Amino acid sequence: MKTSTAYEDYLKAIFKLSEQSSDSAASTSAIAERLNIAQASVTAMLKRLNHDGLIEYERYQGARLTSAGAAIAIDMIRRHRVIEAFLVRDLDVPLADVDAEAEILEHAFSSALIDRLWAHLGEPEFDPHGAPIPAPDQAPIERRDLIALSELAPGDQATIVRLAVQNAGQLRMLTQLGLVPGQVIKCSAPPLGASDVYLQIDKQSRALNPALADAVWVLCPGKSGAE
Repeated sequence: MKTSTAYEDYLKAIFKLSEQSSDSAASTSAIAERLNIAQASVTAMLKRLNHDGLIEYERYQGARLTSAGAAIAIDMIRRHRVIEAFLVRDLDVPLADVDAEAEILEHAFSSALIDRLWAHLGEPEFDPHGAPIPAPDQAPIERRDLIALSELAPGDQATIVRLAVQNAGQLRMLTQLGLVPGQVIKCSAPPLGASDVYLQIDKQSRALNPALADAVWVLCPGKSGAE
């Protein structure tokens, strides 16, 4: 099914929001906030997507993807993440800047070209932020036992696996602090009365506010969570 850029953006947003919701529904307000679009405009678009069989939508009940809508959303996520991998590895685009560039390019690349680009990159499993890249056959992504950096206890040692944040300023800050996928860190006890999360990287101390620490996902032996 041929879809517009707007359709693709909405379906991808609904997919990502549904992953965060216990009932797999994305609310109108959450979609509006994510896409920075007025709620009235979102409601109108959801009705069109529902009419075309890409979502199931009822007023006040949120939107759920149909199998057809999910297939388009996963394809867009795959395009986005493969493009990010290419931009970082082959063009040295800074990690903080790749999301905005990929948002533009994902609509211009065909799925066939993305498959060739993925093969060129060596069929990577994850994008530069550590997010899994869906396979060409859209097989279910294997979940990893990841927890947020903020959940670590003093003395815990962990490896950063994923940065679940798209804000360029926050990504730039994390990069400057050395908090990138693959980095091994050790959680340390905070000073009395401090609210930040304290950790060590190569024996150097770092402090991170709790909200941002929630978006840094790590693999810590003996502790399990869900991606």
